[in-house]
Amino acid sequence: MERKNTIANRIREEFAEISREGDWRMNLSLLFASLTLFTYCYFGSFSFFEKTFPDMPGLGYWKIIYHHVMNFLLLFCCSLLFIRYVLKASPRDYGLSLDWRRVRPALVLAAIPPCMLCGLFSAFDPQLSATYPLVDFAEYGKWQYIAGYFASYFLYYVGWEFFFRGLLLNAGKRRIGVAGAILFTTLLSALIHTCIASLGKPVAETFSAIPAGIIFGYIAHKTRSVYPTLYIHVLIGFFTDWFVCLFA
Repeated sequence: MERKNTIANRIREEFAEISREGDWRMNLSLLFASLTLFTYCYFGSFSFFEKTFPDMPGLGYWKIIYHHVMNFLLLFCCSLLFIRYVLKASPRDYGLSLDWRRVRPALVLAAIPPCMLCGLFSAFDPQLSATYPLVDFAEYGKWQYIAGYFASYFLYYVGWEFFFRGLLLNAGKRRIGVAGAILFTTLLSALIHTCIASLGKPVAETFSAIPAGIIFGYIAHKTRSVYPTLYIHVLIGFFTDWFVCLFA
């Protein structure tokens, strides 16, 4: 019994020492991120919806809406609650603020041409043009379907940017520095673009997620906001769908 107590005391002391060495906000954020991403990849995927509702009318459309909404609920809403009630912090400190002195109108306009080029490139990549748009506009071409699709797509980007460039970037840079936090969030977001997450993306998109993650992380850090990266991400998604429909 005494030996068991000694081992238990040593384990408690070691965990206490590990906890003292780390940043508790980052530790909790990583634990939260792990649980959230696992839940998202298992229960927020297209395949999960297909297996759960195999006979649902309009399955090809509603599985996309489901995936986007789940992203928003898990990566944005749950992250917002986590920051507010677990970290006891303001969401403004995690990217939900906008300083127009850092984001000038000229920079907003300057983002449009490169986003258009990204979309144009997608139209001539066989895998990308076969993937996007995520819904078949020939089948779901009514304005209600198109409006619902793009509304859900916007929610998807809100969740994605707030989770990676808001919560994780700001939690990480306090402990591992700005460069480390940018690279860490880039690693996670790029991995989710691969087939290991059951949300596999085309090869070109997966590899482009690496430089994009670094650039987006830098922009979010310099502006202290996720709004500029959200704006850019939405533009890329919109131009990709548009140019694929026009040229593919």
